Amino acid sequence: MQKNSVIDWSLIIAIGIAWGSSFLFIKVSAPEVGPITLVFSRLLIASLILTPFFIRKSNLKNLKEDFLPILFLAFFNASIPFYLFSKAAIELNAGTMSVLNGTTPLFAFIIASLWLKLHSNLIQLIGIFIGIIGLVIFVGYESLEFSILAIILCLLASFLYAFSSNFIFKTKEIDPTYLASMTLLVATFIVFPFTFLEDGLHFNHPDQVLLSVFLLGFLCTGLAYMGYVVLIKRVGPVKASTVVLIVPVSGMLWANIFLNEVITSTMLVGCLFIITGVGLVNFFKNESD
Repeated sequence: MQKNSVIDWSLIIAIGIAWGSSFLFIKVSAPEVGPITLVFSRLLIASLILTPFFIRKSNLKNLKEDFLPILFLAFFNASIPFYLFSKAAIELNAGTMSVLNGTTPLFAFIIASLWLKLHSNLIQLIGIFIGIIGLVIFVGYESLEFSILAIILCLLASFLYAFSSNFIFKTKEIDPTYLASMTLLVATFIVFPFTFLEDGLHFNHPDQVLLSVFLLGFLCTGLAYMGYVVLIKRVGPVKASTVVLIVPVSGMLWANIFLNEVITSTMLVGCLFIITGVGLVNFFKNESD
């Protein structure tokens, strides 16, 4: 296996593990903090930690030219999808939303083929469908919930994630770590006014809640998002977006370790389909080649 492939696979697995843990941290913190305040807190913590290290004076020289792409991503790759999934969560369970989020690679495939004219192929498309089928098996068809409006919101959020992935890949001239840091920083300011709809974050919460909020910000929002932007630049939007397929698998392992939730044989069969699908998508030359 080539060195670049090892790095790419390491990023895919690391991001999947980080995003998978977010389900655990959200389960602990969301009931105490509130969804809007939690989103803002994640973005704020990520921005405060990443900004000093990855936003350099040399980058800011091009801020005028870079600001519109950054603003676009702050809205359509962070703020709006976060809100859409939060809104959909009122009507849908987490399993249903994970299946709908699993359509992101499919949207990314279509957009990359039509807009960027990237070299995707039939085997990759088959791999995406196998991954989505794996998600359905993993979650269990009988547990899926159907609310037309909520499903549309999730699919719209997935489409925005996919379009943003293609957009990130197109902005090759912008340093990925700077782009990720600035996107999170601008998104923080976008979300802030809406926190007044809730009580806001305070320090009277239990320690485990505050720790969960911190890890959501630092690990799941900050480092993972930065890694994802780097991954998109390296392998293209279709391959990078397959990360969302392995997030539920990672979440299953975290829940088993820390919440003692049972892993069923159906889940393991679903995992096999998901891993097969992700493998088929990624065992080809990078879309940028």
